[in-house]
Amino acid sequence: MSLILTSRRICSQVLINARSTFWLPKNCINTCQQLNTEHDSDSSDSEQSRQSKRESTESKHDSKSTSPEDDTKHKILTAALDFVPIHGWTTESIAEGAKLQGLPAVSHGMFPRGGGDLVHHFVRECNDELADRLDAEVQEMEQEEEEGKTRRKTGAFIRDALETRLRMIIPYVDSWPQAMALAALPSNIEDHFANLSQLMDDIWYYAGDKSTDFNWYTKRFSLAVVYKSTELHLVQDESEDFQETWSFMDRRLADVAFFGSFKTNLESSMTDIEKIASAAFTTGRNIVGLNERRR
Repeated sequence: MSLILTSRRICSQVLINARSTFWLPKNCINTCQQLNTEHDSDSSDSEQSRQSKRESTESKHDSKSTSPEDDTKHKILTAALDFVPIHGWTTESIAEGAKLQGLPAVSHGMFPRGGGDLVHHFVRECNDELADRLDAEVQEMEQEEEEGKTRRKTGAFIRDALETRLRMIIPYVDSWPQAMALAALPSNIEDHFANLSQLMDDIWYYAGDKSTDFNWYTKRFSLAVVYKSTELHLVQDESEDFQETWSFMDRRLADVAFFGSFKTNLESSMTDIEKIASAAFTTGRNIVGLNERRR
């Protein structure tokens, strides 16, 4: 129980520091604390928790609303992505997407957050696509195990999952700083953290994570720090095929590899996490004002 309480303190303290650096609203901290409470209640039965997670993951596509209005919104936003390289993450792109669907340009009024709704749509679609890929890969690995082949190591699986997800940004990398700026707005930040949390949870779930103790928190948070810091590096990378970004990511993964023994050096680890998170948020604050990426 003391470890769980300490994990809450770490999570809250890091978000408080992030808020002071990046102007994050208080509801982010409240959301984190709520997630901690929900996880505590789910952790009482490990097998039941894992089964619940599997059922939730496998049915997430089916659980999406299929109302005509939501279907129309989905089509508009999907079509709007084709115009992002021209108009950026803006209502203009949404208006063009609406026209492509045979609807009036004023249909962009269906999206009160404008470009923010477009960013969240893209992120959710990418997360869902990655989850589908990981699910297929896990099934393939399980089949190979039955045939006596060696299963891939967890580290390699997670590393490839991160790169696969980050590569989905590349077609829009020139305007991605604008998307990051929109995601940081008070009206968008809660969904941003929810999407990031879901992404981290999916990656660890398909990697075979069964932890229900303190490691549940450290694994997800440390991976989120690696992902976001690598994302910040990506939008500034001018190397061929973003090789410097992948090297940077490998170094960050190596930096947090010791988190498996997190409980033995708690206070020191908390300080390291806060330093990494603070650097990521500071870098983000410095670049999110850019309207486009300069190559």
